[in-house]
Amino acid sequence: MKTMDLQLNNEYWLRSKKCLASPSTFSKLQLFDNGETPFCLAKGEGAYTWDVDGHKYIDYIIGLGCMTLGHNHPKVNKAVSDQLKNGIAFSLPTPLEIEVAEMLIERIPSAEMVRFGKNGNDVTSAAVRISRHVTGRDHVLFCGYHGWQDWYISQTSKNGGIPSCVKELSHRFVYNDIDSLNNFVHQYKDNVACVIMEPLSKEWPVDHFLEKVQEVARKNKIVLIFDEVVSGFRFHKAGVQALLKVTPDLSCFSKAMANGMPLSALVGKAEIMARFNEVFYSLTNAGETLSLAAGKAVLQFYDEVDVPGQLAKCGKKLKTGLEQLLRKYELTRRMTVSGFDCRFGIGFQDKDNPQYDPTPDSLYWTKLMTAHGILTGGGYMISYAHTDQVIEETLRKYDEILPEVKRYFDRKRSN
Repeated sequence: MKTMDLQLNNEYWLRSKKCLASPSTFSKLQLFDNGETPFCLAKGEGAYTWDVDGHKYIDYIIGLGCMTLGHNHPKVNKAVSDQLKNGIAFSLPTPLEIEVAEMLIERIPSAEMVRFGKNGNDVTSAAVRISRHVTGRDHVLFCGYHGWQDWYISQTSKNGGIPSCVKELSHRFVYNDIDSLNNFVHQYKDNVACVIMEPLSKEWPVDHFLEKVQEVARKNKIVLIFDEVVSGFRFHKAGVQALLKVTPDLSCFSKAMANGMPLSALVGKAEIMARFNEVFYSLTNAGETLSLAAGKAVLQFYDEVDVPGQLAKCGKKLKTGLEQLLRKYELTRRMTVSGFDCRFGIGFQDKDNPQYDPTPDSLYWTKLMTAHGILTGGGYMISYAHTDQVIEETLRKYDEILPEVKRYFDRKRSN
């Protein structure tokens, strides 16, 4: 394996342990906080990033998927720079709030009114709160990942500091299993406030699953919320709901909405959204203008260019090429490619060992990838900047990497 000079990276890594109380974003350092892989990035341009030691990477984490246009997009940068000359925070609303809200209403099927936030957690929390208010009910049924708020995290292993009574009101159902949803609706009949779910997470819906969820919600007067924080603007410029033609009552958007600037939006039916006058949801920076300017530029660019189509085309090229290379190097029993063209992952398995632990192999993989100039924790978030040329460069690197991976697994088997 190639060796890397990570002197500055490791200096920052050691300094961080003295001043940062764990990573600011949990997902960023799960496989990079070990002194053997890059720790700090200093610059981004298009599909590439550079770490503090000057190493260049093809970036497939791409800001945890929030930059569908790539790093340093010129139109977004210009919009932010132009707005900066006029100010960032104001004592009254700005035209940008109204303009961006109108753009969202024009394109998203579920959007009749809008409330802004700064990240996905803001708007998913607001969606659950308004649902509980308008229904007068307590229980939340969820499916997917929904941020760090109590009602969701109470059902995970990271549930420290959350009262047990909160956990009693939240219930996880299974994607593509309508019976798992119906069982909770029956068990907590007349006290389910909302169903909140990722309409697309790891697989496509089958057997009209989303339509069935919508039918259950309508029949039982439950608010249906689509969490499109990850899927929004990646599969379709109006959200997955436009692609799959299922319209929820409320929808949550963030990540790709402003190409890395902190902006989120809760959109939904006017009859529900109008009730925000009766609940408290307020952020000092909800109307911050630099992010709104970035959001407006992103939405305008999506109207000029078929960004989701480009993500799917280039992602399919990479995904298909990786699958071919895994077959070429006889690694299909140890590695899998799964997910969607625009967003997929490489995982590890051992078809001969059901007790297999992928963690050591994942750590080895991350170290090997970065040594060859690819930044990934196993996931591949495609951006508009991942052009055909970038994909071809990636596949050439994989053609060099995978023989080494084959030898790695052969050594493990012989031991």
